[in-house]
Amino acid sequence: MAEDHRVSTSRIGGVGLIRIERQAQKNAIDASMAAAVTSAVRDLDADVSCAGIVLSGSGGIFSAGADIRERSDTSAEGWTYSDNASAVMLRTVKACDTTVVAAVEGWAVGLALGLVGAATYAVGAAGSRYRLPEAGLGFFPFGVAPYLVARMRPTAVVDLALSGRPASLDDAVASGLVTHTAPAGGAEDTAVALVEDLAGLPAHVLEHARAFLRTCSSAKEGDGIVDWCEQQMTTVVLARDSSPARGQQEGTDPR
Repeated sequence: MAEDHRVSTSRIGGVGLIRIERQAQKNAIDASMAAAVTSAVRDLDADVSCAGIVLSGSGGIFSAGADIRERSDTSAEGWTYSDNASAVMLRTVKACDTTVVAAVEGWAVGLALGLVGAATYAVGAAGSRYRLPEAGLGFFPFGVAPYLVARMRPTAVVDLALSGRPASLDDAVASGLVTHTAPAGGAEDTAVALVEDLAGLPAHVLEHARAFLRTCSSAKEGDGIVDWCEQQMTTVVLARDSSPARGQQEGTDPR
């Protein structure tokens, strides 16, 4: 497993809990943290005793998105965005054979919204907010958008991206982005309970359900869209890394 103390992994019975723990930076995710999440998901997915995985953030916030102070390592010959640790993380969560539930408290911004969309289910706590700020930073969120259209209409994704405005929990539920709700402070517990409830079903039924979701997702979005979006992000990242003006993270001021 890729080690990073800012990403913790624990077990609650048969449920694997991966928690982002970087409160001083609003749980912004850098490359090392993305690699740690990827490694943790893969390890839990390979563990036959793991009934499901819950992704959460500490300190009452899911994540303020990517830490864009960090320049991508684009020096390798033929580098593309698909090599980026964040892209690998999202692909890994999406492809996971084990049920993954995102437990959202507070803000889920930018890259964090990609985790919400890539998960099998998303639990949103009362008062949670969802935002794509990338247009205000000078680019369309190609790295995140394909993971949202499995639940949201493409036009709704574009509206969220271009407006930059925060979506409320009610908005997120109405759009299909959030599948379950919880009281404030209860997203993680609700997500764990959801996994435990599902674990009570016959294993082959859960396997068939996940296969159905993957088939529907493939028909709706397809790897072709992910590949195309990653090609666009390759251009975006190379252009941004050559610019001296950079922010702190996607969600520096999520409001």
